[in-house]
Amino acid sequence: MSVSNVPSDPLELRFTRFLEGLPGAEAIDRLVLPDDPQRRRKADYLLEGRKVIVELKTLTEDPSPKVAATADKHRHRDDWPMFYGTADARKVLANLPDGEAIYAKMVNAVGRSVEAAVRSAEEQVTHTRHVLGLSDAAGVLVILNDSIDILDPYVVSHRVAHLMRRPRTGNSEAEKLDFVWLLFESHVMGTVHGRPAVPCILINGDGADRFPWFERFHHDLVHRWAHANGGISVAGDAPDPSKIKFTPMKVANAAPPKQLPKHEWWRRQYQAQPYLRPLSDAELLAKGADIVRRLMPHFIKGGPGYVPEVVNPSMEEFTHFIEEMNYRGIDMRCIPKH
Repeated sequence: MSVSNVPSDPLELRFTRFLEGLPGAEAIDRLVLPDDPQRRRKADYLLEGRKVIVELKTLTEDPSPKVAATADKHRHRDDWPMFYGTADARKVLANLPDGEAIYAKMVNAVGRSVEAAVRSAEEQVTHTRHVLGLSDAAGVLVILNDSIDILDPYVVSHRVAHLMRRPRTGNSEAEKLDFVWLLFESHVMGTVHGRPAVPCILINGDGADRFPWFERFHHDLVHRWAHANGGISVAGDAPDPSKIKFTPMKVANAAPPKQLPKHEWWRRQYQAQPYLRPLSDAELLAKGADIVRRLMPHFIKGGPGYVPEVVNPSMEEFTHFIEEMNYRGIDMRCIPKH
């Protein structure tokens, strides 16, 4: 990962300037290339004495509306789950008989732009190798993201790794990419020395072993990039991205409200200490039913009404209960009726 102040210029503009400032970097579209009657698209840059071919792709299309449209097709169903707040889509859909199929369509909608980037880069790097006679050059795709929240590093890295190792049908001459480098300023992984730690992930392809020198080259590149942004690079131990909490940059940089509503404070309190996690689903649902039973009289006509010393502690419990239900993706309609 790298730690920086994240300047205001767009990521693509800054990274392009960065590459062009590297010693010996060559912008391919400015070269006089050998004749190519087919006018095939080429990659963007040559680095390290033409030992590295680089193609840049920036994620700009937000697939959130497509994901929402997939869900909207099923919201009328009687078995469509009900919950408050946000929940993990896969956990929620796991309760439906066709949940896996619905989730697969959502994943496909999310990953479509990533797949297009990978397939296009494969062709461009391959064409560049052939036209310039660089059969021994490493093919690298750099994916940039500075604005699309739903395309977090875990989602994209998982999709990219799958695409890089997919079986080939022989219908295309495009060769596999050797490396894909994800540079995301759309998300942070916490802070280091008070500054945002942005993800910087390298994914190795099947041909990575052909280039034992690339790891050192990439490490130097990351260090230079962090320095160019007024920050530092921090080496990680290649953790599992699924175990890392990625927070959208806009959320991390949002000014905290002067005074949080009670329910938001209770939510954060529970997220910091999820004490209901050890309960089984049945035990959790039973607890929720008990909370509802205690609260219900205060919200019906003829009841005791709002009694702060009684209602507030129970509402806090209920907020904690909802957070745990959302974490597990359990339909609120599963709460036992008394």
